[in-house]
Amino acid sequence: MTSGVTMDWLMEDAIEPGAGLSLARMTVAPGTTTEAHRHTYCTETVHLLSGCVEQRRGDEWLALNPGDTVLIPRNSVHQTRNASAEPAVLIIAYSSGARAYEA
Repeated sequence: MTSGVTMDWLMEDAIEPGAGLSLARMTVAPGTTTEAHRHTYCTETVHLLSGCVEQRRGDEWLALNPGDTVLIPRNSVHQTRNASAEPAVLIIAYSSGARAYEA
């Protein structure tokens, strides 16, 4: 995990066997960019609760404001960048109860 990023797992197969999805609250510190990665067998949905971030999805960077939601397709390289002066808080949902990260 990138320094300056915390993930609090709310639901996943390790918490509730057979959940079939993963849900986390992610906090990204100011000036932090997560590592570029992909998930080969699940989609990821990013919902911004507070702060402002730029969300990479493939070759594009999308500006997200509180209340914005974006879908990251399966196998799409993505990362999150917080260029603001305040922490960003996001809800992250995966279409699988267990995730594999691939750089």
